[in-house]
Amino acid sequence: MAKITFAICEKSFLIRKGLASVIEKIPDTKIIQQIENAEELIVSANNCEADYLILNKKFTTDPKVKKVLSAFSGTTRFILLVNDNNNKVSGIYYDGIIDVNDTQNFILKKIKEITGKNAVIQKNVIPGEISKREADILKNIALGFSNKEIADKLFISVHTVVTHRKNITRKLGIKTVPGLTIYAIINKLIDIDKAE
Repeated sequence: MAKITFAICEKSFLIRKGLASVIEKIPDTKIIQQIENAEELIVSANNCEADYLILNKKFTTDPKVKKVLSAFSGTTRFILLVNDNNNKVSGIYYDGIIDVNDTQNFILKKIKEITGKNAVIQKNVIPGEISKREADILKNIALGFSNKEIADKLFISVHTVVTHRKNITRKLGIKTVPGLTIYAIINKLIDIDKAE
């Protein structure tokens, strides 16, 4: 069975990686390209072969980007990535919207609806399930600090940090740093601007 392919166009490295991590939970999907700025998107227009381009809505305000979106393959469909309540975009047809504040389960559900694929939705991903100390550890993981740096900042041992990380992974069912970062952003443990 052919895989459904995705390209992600988003400035924030953490959001790109986290979204890719979430999408890869869906059977028969593949991320084939990650684009971080308008210039890369313009260059990619003629050779992007993704079935779906997930595009940060902010890029659509650039007249050059709007113009090249029509150059994408006729089979490439668009999904908007938004971070506000105003989801209106003129001049571009899109198949769906993902809000960066949506939960992992909700994102999987939306992509499943858009693509018709069955998402493997993780169970028990409930905001507030982790302790305050685990939330502190998770915040620092999402900000890119190493175990030793986290231990030094929080005045605990590296062993304690590792134990907390294992507990966080077990409780949330999220094994990757990008996935944990998206969880931290969604649950407002870190400011999205710090994730850029």
